[in-house]
Amino acid sequence: MIMTVQQFHEVQDLILRFWACVDEIAEIEGAALFTAKGALVIETFRAEGQEALTRYFTARRTLSVERQRSTRHLCTNLRQLPRAGVREGGVRMVATITVFSGTGPRPIALGAPSSLADFTFDCVETGQGWKFTCVSGALIFAGADTPDLQKAAAAAQGEST
Repeated sequence: MIMTVQQFHEVQDLILRFWACVDEIAEIEGAALFTAKGALVIETFRAEGQEALTRYFTARRTLSVERQRSTRHLCTNLRQLPRAGVREGGVRMVATITVFSGTGPRPIALGAPSSLADFTFDCVETGQGWKFTCVSGALIFAGADTPDLQKAAAAAQGEST
């Protein structure tokens, strides 16, 4: 699918709203950005379907509050990939994500980024606008404050950690 400029901006907005949810500064719940069977996959972590995604975003928010942890995810180099492997009517976008994180009261001392990852976003246009069918990430660089993906996987499954 060749996107129009408007479609590109709509998909870009979806992706940026996703990162705002991850950073807990969005008014929408993260799971609402996905289709009913949508998936979030980062390395060994996988949350699939609305229930698992809701558990993941809720557990992430709870842990952030407990640890007084703040993050900001910077999304750069956003571009569309060819159609191969993308659902009919869908698009595949990729971006580089740089993460800054820290704990304690704001303003938090600025250090080096805590991680850098490549992300792929499979998106489809629905009656409610664009939604993710899959968001997947691969860490390139990981610092000391990179989240424990095993704990995230347990939270998505409803298990306590």
